[in-house]
Amino acid sequence: MRRRPRRALVALAAAGALAIVGASVGTATAQANPVESTVDAFARKNPTISVLVQRLDPSGPVTVASWKPETSLAPASTMKIVTSASTLLTVGPDFRFTTRLEAAPDSTGPAGTVAGPAYLIGAGDPMLATRAYSRSGLDQLGTPIEELARNVRENGTRRITGGVVVDETLFDRERMGPMWKSDYRWECPPLSGIATNQNRADNGSNVASPAIAAGQRLVAALRKAGVSVSGRVRAGRDAPGGEVIGQVRSQPIGRILDFMNAHSDNFTAETLTKGMGAYGAGTGATRIGTARAENLLREREILQASDNFVDGSGLSHSNRVSAATLVGVLRAAQAEPEWGDALIRSLPQGGEGTLIRRLKGPQVRKRIHAKTGYINGVASLAGTVVSTSGTPYAFAFLMNTPDIGGAQRTMDKAVTLLATGRADDAPGLP
Repeated sequence: MRRRPRRALVALAAAGALAIVGASVGTATAQANPVESTVDAFARKNPTISVLVQRLDPSGPVTVASWKPETSLAPASTMKIVTSASTLLTVGPDFRFTTRLEAAPDSTGPAGTVAGPAYLIGAGDPMLATRAYSRSGLDQLGTPIEELARNVRENGTRRITGGVVVDETLFDRERMGPMWKSDYRWECPPLSGIATNQNRADNGSNVASPAIAAGQRLVAALRKAGVSVSGRVRAGRDAPGGEVIGQVRSQPIGRILDFMNAHSDNFTAETLTKGMGAYGAGTGATRIGTARAENLLREREILQASDNFVDGSGLSHSNRVSAATLVGVLRAAQAEPEWGDALIRSLPQGGEGTLIRRLKGPQVRKRIHAKTGYINGVASLAGTVVSTSGTPYAFAFLMNTPDIGGAQRTMDKAVTLLATGRADDAPGLP
């Protein structure tokens, strides 16, 4: 057998040692950070994604996985995280909508009579509903219109002679979000400054006139409460300087967000977006609400240059949000618990709400709070997770791809790895 020169043998031995060391380092890196490997494996075939996963260390956030984190893509319903945060920053978690019934000045007379119409004034409450609808469609968190009628009776009104005028002018007259597909009217009923039963008719279709439907439901509740009403229901404006003869208050905003994010309810999100415009900037329009949301995030240096908020629900494919923006919102929520606790708490845990069939493992389900998203060609997930060792993370996955199933499996695998501590000791990425 022909022998190799000693120098060649030394070189081969060194190369072999380097190969072993290289393999060892590669294996250690993969073992230390399988989350990044999971993201990379999907991204190689599906590059139109934006991902950021950060470990929230006491010294500051440490990135453990990322892919184009500052690239803004269609977010689907993870847009509701932005809407939730912006609403909380605008009115606070304890804010309650107050829907009022008023009488014109000097129209109240003896024996509890209102001579002329009563004015039902919309407050933009997305949860105003009959008790029956609240039970069946709002997790019993609805604002009972029967309670408004009872309050009218308790305050002494016994008769209204001029019907009910319904004022929905807190919001503009745009019933749908900008740049929506026409069939989205089934995903979100018509928007209005006053809505009852989410503007659904008793047969499940959308009401033709939100104002008229609200007035008719109130009249029925008033009569049942013992208040006589004659005259018709019509849309109009309230009488300046009117006297409040009854009112009803909603659940706090924090509880409304619990419902919205658990069910990914588009109607609530869009109503709150118009409400941000009304209560935060004086104009109840979607474009004003989304502009306010952008400004609030810009003030906190969270908004990315290519972000563009079109609606509040994420139904529009024209929305643009980055993973960095969503993680920035979640980090701000952790740092500012006076509003942030309500946001994080509103996001479903594994096996709940829109996560009913996902992330249900015993080591995962109670460790996460996350918002899902899905529209054609878009899958997304964003939220927080605490590992088995108590290490907190914020994450956002925006995946614009036809492979929805693959995207969801990738996201769930990555979050499960985080929950089980597989990135707790991972070095930070540059």
